[in-house]
Amino acid sequence: MIFVVEMPRDAPPRAWFAYDEEDLLHKLVEAGALHDWSSRRCAGLRELLEASLRARGECRMYWSESEATAAFERVADPAWQGDGWRARWALREQLVAIEVLADDL
Repeated sequence: MIFVVEMPRDAPPRAWFAYDEEDLLHKLVEAGALHDWSSRRCAGLRELLEASLRARGECRMYWSESEATAAFERVADPAWQGDGWRARWALREQLVAIEVLADDL
Protein backbone atom coordinates (compact mmCIF):
# COMPACT_ATOMS: atom_id res chain seq x y z
CA MET A 1 0.00 0.00 0.00
CA ILE A 2 1.01 3.59 -0.62
CA PHE A 3 0.08 6.25 1.90
CA VAL A 4 -0.24 9.93 1.06
CA VAL A 5 -0.46 12.75 3.59
CA GLU A 6 -1.47 16.02 1.98
CA MET A 7 -0.72 19.16 3.99
CA PRO A 8 -2.32 22.10 2.17
CA ARG A 9 -1.85 25.56 3.65
CA ASP A 10 -5.50 26.53 3.33
CA ALA A 11 -7.23 23.31 4.42
CA PRO A 12 -6.84 20.60 7.04
CA PRO A 13 -4.37 17.83 6.24
CA ARG A 14 -5.71 14.58 4.93
CA ALA A 15 -4.29 11.12 4.60
CA TRP A 16 -5.36 8.48 2.13
CA PHE A 17 -3.99 5.38 0.52
CA ALA A 18 -3.73 3.53 -2.76
CA TYR A 19 -3.24 -0.20 -3.09
CA ASP A 20 -0.35 0.13 -5.53
CA GLU A 21 1.16 2.49 -8.11
CA GLU A 22 -1.56 1.72 -10.66
CA ASP A 23 -4.31 2.49 -8.14
CA LEU A 24 -2.54 5.73 -7.22
CA LEU A 25 -2.30 6.64 -10.89
CA HIS A 26 -6.05 6.06 -11.34
CA LYS A 27 -6.88 8.14 -8.26
CA LEU A 28 -4.75 11.03 -9.51
CA VAL A 29 -6.31 10.85 -12.96
CA GLU A 30 -9.80 10.88 -11.41
CA ALA A 31 -8.82 13.89 -9.29
CA GLY A 32 -7.60 15.73 -12.38
CA ALA A 33 -4.02 15.84 -11.09
CA LEU A 34 -2.53 14.19 -14.16
CA HIS A 35 -4.17 16.14 -16.95
CA ASP A 36 -0.77 16.95 -18.45
CA TRP A 37 0.95 13.68 -17.55
CA SER A 38 2.08 12.92 -21.08
CA SER A 39 4.23 16.06 -21.16
CA ARG A 40 6.02 15.41 -17.85
CA ARG A 41 9.60 14.24 -18.01
CA CYS A 42 10.08 11.69 -15.26
CA ALA A 43 12.33 8.68 -14.93
CA GLY A 44 9.41 6.38 -14.21
CA LEU A 45 5.91 5.96 -12.89
CA ARG A 46 6.87 6.53 -9.27
CA GLU A 47 8.55 9.83 -10.11
CA LEU A 48 5.52 10.90 -12.13
CA LEU A 49 3.21 10.13 -9.23
CA GLU A 50 5.41 12.00 -6.75
CA ALA A 51 5.71 15.02 -9.05
CA SER A 52 1.95 15.11 -9.60
CA LEU A 53 1.22 15.01 -5.87
CA ARG A 54 3.81 17.64 -5.06
CA ALA A 55 2.34 19.92 -7.73
CA ARG A 56 -0.86 19.88 -5.66
CA GLY A 57 0.97 21.14 -2.56
CA GLU A 58 3.07 19.92 0.31
CA CYS A 59 2.73 16.21 0.90
CA ARG A 60 4.45 13.15 2.21
CA MET A 61 4.37 9.77 0.49
CA TYR A 62 5.08 6.44 2.12
CA TRP A 63 5.49 3.48 -0.19
CA SER A 64 4.63 0.74 2.32
CA GLU A 65 2.77 0.12 5.57
CA SER A 66 6.04 -0.23 7.46
CA GLU A 67 7.36 3.06 6.06
CA ALA A 68 4.14 4.88 7.01
CA THR A 69 4.12 3.34 10.49
CA ALA A 70 7.76 4.28 11.08
CA ALA A 71 7.03 7.84 9.93
CA PHE A 72 4.07 8.09 12.32
CA GLU A 73 6.22 6.84 15.19
CA ARG A 74 8.96 9.45 14.57
CA VAL A 75 7.49 11.98 16.98
CA ALA A 76 10.47 14.34 16.58
CA ASP A 77 9.99 14.60 12.79
CA PRO A 78 9.91 18.34 11.94
CA ALA A 79 6.83 17.78 9.77
CA TRP A 80 4.85 16.77 12.86
CA GLN A 81 5.84 19.82 14.93
CA GLY A 82 3.52 22.77 15.58
CA ASP A 83 0.39 22.42 13.47
CA GLY A 84 2.02 19.39 11.86
CA TRP A 85 0.44 17.27 14.58
CA ARG A 86 -2.75 17.43 12.52
CA ALA A 87 -1.01 15.76 9.57
CA ARG A 88 0.46 13.11 11.88
CA TRP A 89 -2.99 12.49 13.35
CA ALA A 90 -4.49 12.18 9.85
CA LEU A 91 -1.87 9.54 9.04
CA ARG A 92 -2.65 7.75 12.30
CA GLU A 93 -6.37 7.71 11.50
CA GLN A 94 -5.66 6.21 8.08
CA LEU A 95 -3.38 3.55 9.57
CA VAL A 96 -6.06 2.67 12.14
CA ALA A 97 -8.78 2.57 9.47
CA ILE A 98 -6.96 -0.10 7.50
CA GLU A 99 -5.92 -1.90 10.69
CA VAL A 100 -2.18 -1.31 10.46
CA LEU A 101 -2.27 0.34 13.91
CA ALA A 102 -4.51 -0.62 16.81
CA ASP A 103 -6.94 2.02 18.03
CA ASP A 104 -6.01 1.69 21.69
CA LEU A 105 -5.89 5.31 22.83
